[in-house]
Amino acid sequence: MYHQYFEDWEVKPDFKKEFISLWCGWLGEENLHKLDEVTETEWQRFNRLLFLLSQDYPLQEAFCAKEKLAPIGNISSALSSYDEAMNKDSSKFSKFVIPDLDCVITEEWDYTYIIWYKDEQAITKLAPYIKAANLCHFS
Repeated sequence: MYHQYFEDWEVKPDFKKEFISLWCGWLGEENLHKLDEVTETEWQRFNRLLFLLSQDYPLQEAFCAKEKLAPIGNISSALSSYDEAMNKDSSKFSKFVIPDLDCVITEEWDYTYIIWYKDEQAITKLAPYIKAANLCHFS
């Protein structure tokens, strides 16, 4: 099932992208200072999103080095703490698959996650969870 979503370490190129952020669009150079002002509480919104999703959808974590997906029984065990997140390099960013929605959610730089999807219905179904976590999404 791993190869349905990933090619090497990357999400397959036939997936479209929707961005999840603390802000409702790209910050632009004039607002880059906001990246330095993000609090731990604000950052926790991403973990809140994943927790909310795990209540209604089975999630799987992608382990690219092993080319496998592993079901997540307890979402807390798959989430990074604030300190871990602030100090990890991109090779350690989390990648979660939601098979029921045929999509992937990846952790990225600058307080952004990406939803990788094929069917727009995935975004429609994820939108209430994003809003409930007090996050924004845009393409």
